[in-house]
Amino acid sequence: MLSTAFPDYPASDLPPIPAHWVDASWHNDACPSFMVSGLQVFVDYADPAKRESGDVRFHVMEAETARSIIATDDWQAVINAVEGFRA
Repeated sequence: MLSTAFPDYPASDLPPIPAHWVDASWHNDACPSFMVSGLQVFVDYADPAKRESGDVRFHVMEAETARSIIATDDWQAVINAVEGFRA
């Protein structure tokens, strides 16, 4: 879905996505996203000028409630937040 929803998203901008994460990219969103353990992880462009809001690159939200879990530029912090999340 990433390739069809965001055909201009550079593959080099994508951090190492764990194999069990499911591509949930939707063309109406600002950037690609992935679902894992009830969370939606948004992966914005590496270039801040290409980001819709220009702020942090990664956003993790509860999929069902849209409650923000973390917003950061640190990919390892995203991995840690996902691994430590308990619904």
